[in-house]
Amino acid sequence: MTTCTIGHCPRTAVDGSYACPVHADELRAWLAELPGQVRLLADEFLTPAAAAARGRIGGTGRAHSPVPVDLRVLTLIGPGRYDAVGPDDDGTAPIAAVLAAWAGHITYTYPSVTRDRHGTTHIRPCEQAWPAAGRTVTAWCAWLTAYLPYALTLPAADDLHHDIDHLVHRLRGLTHTEPRTHPRAAPCPACDAFALASTDGHWHIRCTACGHALTPQEYDQHLAAVLDTHQSTGHTTAPERTPHMSETVPVPVRVLLLFGDQAEIVADVPAEERAEPARYPAADIAAATGIPVDQLAGARLTADAADDGRLSNWRRA
Repeated sequence: MTTCTIGHCPRTAVDGSYACPVHADELRAWLAELPGQVRLLADEFLTPAAAAARGRIGGTGRAHSPVPVDLRVLTLIGPGRYDAVGPDDDGTAPIAAVLAAWAGHITYTYPSVTRDRHGTTHIRPCEQAWPAAGRTVTAWCAWLTAYLPYALTLPAADDLHHDIDHLVHRLRGLTHTEPRTHPRAAPCPACDAFALASTDGHWHIRCTACGHALTPQEYDQHLAAVLDTHQSTGHTTAPERTPHMSETVPVPVRVLLLFGDQAEIVADVPAEERAEPARYPAADIAAATGIPVDQLAGARLTADAADDGRLSNWRRA
């Protein structure tokens, strides 16, 4: 087993590969995102304006000058060439050229086995990559996705990750569009921070604080364990209290609003009877109640109030 060679990743790479599952997942997600970003780019910057009205003498000329085109866009979606493992590029290579260059590099290292008429087996590199749906960005992304498990066994896996990462972020900078990130309720099992989040198109759920990653199945098991701990703590038979132990009283409360990672809690009484709101970690409340953090605002709950007024043992009303 080897360490992932992408960036400074400390994770273990898959056997025979130079990339860990998280970075492999990242590449698949980017290759799936690229065709949509290219379509957005073309729709926003290159969609022609409506044709000018026909003139009195039958002309079809414009009544105004055409809208200027961003040359960065023309470069990105136009023709060109690129060396996948060549000298440093100036950052202006077209998208299709970058993808085709990587497909060519992967193809040249992929062994092709043939047998001649004498029965002798010959192993030589493949000559060229041929996407089934033509030489478009969508076709190249589909081709690279299909051969990605093999591509990640090549020493150039780090360069491939870097180039696709660079393409995706250049496009996002132009289209101002990127996949949404959704916070998760359970704390990170590695650092205990409430920073786990899933991103559209990505398989793993990652901690934005320490980088720890979980598969959806691992997260579901972790969340179930967290909820079980909270529920067990709230429903076990309490020991006999002594005069020095504080009493708790169940009270109805309401989440007034979310303020960053904190939830503002008020008593569930008419507004004129409420005291000042108190703040509690929203992720703690979400983990105890099973309500996603982004749906907590306005939720009616029951909590146990201690003698000092602090609330605990959150549950749905």
